[in-house]
Amino acid sequence: MSSTFGTYSVAYSGMYTNQAALMTTSTNLANVDTTGASKVQLTSADASTSTSDQTSTTSTTNSGVTVETITRSRDIYLDKTYRTENADSSYLAVKSGNLEYIDTILSEYNTVTTDDDGNTTTTDGLESAITDFFDAWETLSTSSTSESDRIAVVTAATDLITMLTEIDAELQQLQADAVTAVEDGVESLNDLAEQVAELNAQITLAEASGGEASYLRDQRDALLDEMSSLANITVTTDSEGTLSVSISGVTIVDGDEYDTLAVEGTGETDNPLKVVLADSGNEVEITSGSIKAYMEDADQTGYETIDESDLPYNFTTDATSSISTMRQALNAMITTLAYSVNSLTSSGVDLDGNAGLDFFTVIDSSEPLSITNIQVNPELVSDSDKVVTSASDEDGDNSIADAICDLDSTTSYQNEGTSLDIIDFYSAITTWLGTEGDTMASDYETQAALVTQLDYQRQAVSSISIDEEMSNMIKYQTAYAASARVMNTIDTMIGYLIDAI
Repeated sequence: MSSTFGTYSVAYSGMYTNQAALMTTSTNLANVDTTGASKVQLTSADASTSTSDQTSTTSTTNSGVTVETITRSRDIYLDKTYRTENADSSYLAVKSGNLEYIDTILSEYNTVTTDDDGNTTTTDGLESAITDFFDAWETLSTSSTSESDRIAVVTAATDLITMLTEIDAELQQLQADAVTAVEDGVESLNDLAEQVAELNAQITLAEASGGEASYLRDQRDALLDEMSSLANITVTTDSEGTLSVSISGVTIVDGDEYDTLAVEGTGETDNPLKVVLADSGNEVEITSGSIKAYMEDADQTGYETIDESDLPYNFTTDATSSISTMRQALNAMITTLAYSVNSLTSSGVDLDGNAGLDFFTVIDSSEPLSITNIQVNPELVSDSDKVVTSASDEDGDNSIADAICDLDSTTSYQNEGTSLDIIDFYSAITTWLGTEGDTMASDYETQAALVTQLDYQRQAVSSISIDEEMSNMIKYQTAYAASARVMNTIDTMIGYLIDAI
């Protein structure tokens, strides 16, 4: 009789296990269109019992099958790699986007002309403004007593400064937006960390009572993916199954607890941006992700005022922020021009024989001359006779105007140690912008493709296939029916035995 009832137990275990397998298949089919849902799989194992007799002989009897585990199909190593590469992709996306926007700002001042044949020509607006300034002086050098030509010089200079200050204002706003983006990114990181901690608690509670929390784990993985786009997170799980999230060795999530991050600083040279733990104030080093990119571009250490004693100023592109690099390039261009023109006009005399004035002056006398603090001398705007073209009051002396005209070909600028005139200097700036933009865009495209490929690999492991699940359903239904039939046969046999007694 023990053999008969043992077979009964085997059949029952088959029904139970295949019913559980059908439930996992049903769960998968229900979530086939759920974003982020991972495939759930049941693992079964042989069930056996061991018995010992009086001679200490142990025998093992197979007692069917048992449900060993119900787990998600997930590759933790692919997840780790994906999050690392995703952080780098987000970093490059921001850097590339800001470079593209800087190019857009400069392009706003370009002019497009169409000839009679319908051919269009694009002219760089800033380069044209520089050329117009020197052209106006060249015209004035041949007609220094012409009031209209004097006014044209003042107008061309005003237009040039207006264009430069407008461009710089837009670049400053782009940096201010970067500061805001850092603050918003850290706020999002805090929110995601809180949600991960809450899910950790829910998962622990659900699984402690023997439940299955795959859907909660899927939600948590989606949150971790979002966090990886913001910063360089590291996800670890200890021997007890507690999940932790850290950034550069600083733990921000530990089980059901989390630490809040805060942003300090403004991005200015003497007050740089940094991310810290809100409670302790300890700095958290962000090395990748969109937050890192915005922190870099918000950094203003590449921008500085230039004194006349610094000329020729050696401009470099070493600044962390591409925005600061462009701001400093334009600042170097206008301040060098201003100092050069002023040194000439202040050494001559005006149309009435009075001592020459600086052509360019500061707006705020308490601040040094810079792209944010420069104007055409208001006295020249109100009285063009004060525009200096002569070194003396002799008739026909246009030496100052001639010398200013020559500044367009004077190598007053330095770029990475190379001496350049103003047009070549501006060309070097735009070349750097184009090259840097193309390089960053290419790097981002490559990195984004890598992230997409890694996500495809993750999906190959965890995604739900309708065809596969339907095939499994048929298999489990057939196995369940077979076990039920065995059980029914045993029931019939036991009935015969009882009737025979």
